[in-house]
Amino acid sequence: MPGVARPTGGFTRAVAAAAGLLLSGALLLACSTPGQPSVAPTVGATTSAPPASSPASTIPTVTVSSSSSSSSSSSSSASSSGSGSGSGSGSGLTGIGAVGVAGVNDPTCTSEHRPVVLLHGTFSTVRSNYAAMIPRLQATGRCVYGINYGLGGLQSVRSSAQEVATFIDQVLAVTGAEQVDVIAFSQGGLVLRTALRQGGAASDVATAVLIAPTFHGTTSPLIASVPVGACAACSDQAAGSSLLADLDAGSTSADGDLDGDVAYAVVGSRDDAVVTPLAAQIPQGPAGRVTSIAVQDNCPDEYVDHIALPANSGVIGWVIDALQTDGRPDPTALTCS
Repeated sequence: MPGVARPTGGFTRAVAAAAGLLLSGALLLACSTPGQPSVAPTVGATTSAPPASSPASTIPTVTVSSSSSSSSSSSSSASSSGSGSGSGSGSGLTGIGAVGVAGVNDPTCTSEHRPVVLLHGTFSTVRSNYAAMIPRLQATGRCVYGINYGLGGLQSVRSSAQEVATFIDQVLAVTGAEQVDVIAFSQGGLVLRTALRQGGAASDVATAVLIAPTFHGTTSPLIASVPVGACAACSDQAAGSSLLADLDAGSTSADGDLDGDVAYAVVGSRDDAVVTPLAAQIPQGPAGRVTSIAVQDNCPDEYVDHIALPANSGVIGWVIDALQTDGRPDPTALTCS
């Protein structure tokens, strides 16, 4: 989805649209059948929604050896895993599950590059956030993996982070790679931060490319509009949450928010009314390990709201450059529409 020229009253329009879509998502959640939560086909607190043809579902929890993976079939573990098997095209990596996009989680994929793991946002799926980006990632010769964590990103960030850490271990075991690169959108950025700091994944990740992440939470009033109990992850993403306090307490003067040897690259938009303020999206730590940019740094007249970022052509080009440069993308890689 390309960016568009900045409209008059763009910020107000973004807030009004996001609030209406969030309410729609909350209503759909309230009407979900217990044990079969709907992933709202509208935009929730942090991201866009899945196509109607891609219903959310779950797969069993699995154990993966160095050469293969196997799944257990208990319905209780399927409910707790939150990993979507999907029903669209795309072959599933044995024991990990398909996400409804061709070539994602493909056990036959080989590459000279590190595997790329995709983390979606709240009220969303891999398919709904990354359908436009995945073909371009694959065109660079990369093998792409993704997990529909936390029942559409609704469960607590801590539980989703452990789910993601386990998934990364599975990808490493199946591919034989030493590390993965991660692309994380919105809540996915906080889930990754938590997995790195509390889930034991710090040594498994080389590059973290973050798109409008709730890395330090958000001050947006949209979070407060979600019904209490409907979205544990929404509460975790509110600025000042107990989760964020715990993560901050683990920071050191030397490394700040950063974990392991991960290189961080962050892209956002000044039109974002969902993850605010923009500065809160950026990890704090040694300058050599953190690169950040806003779309409007290069394209001052381009309007790109929160949900449009992962599909924006210029953002996708910058993300790919971030992968190719181990987290140190050239600013000029973000082009205008």
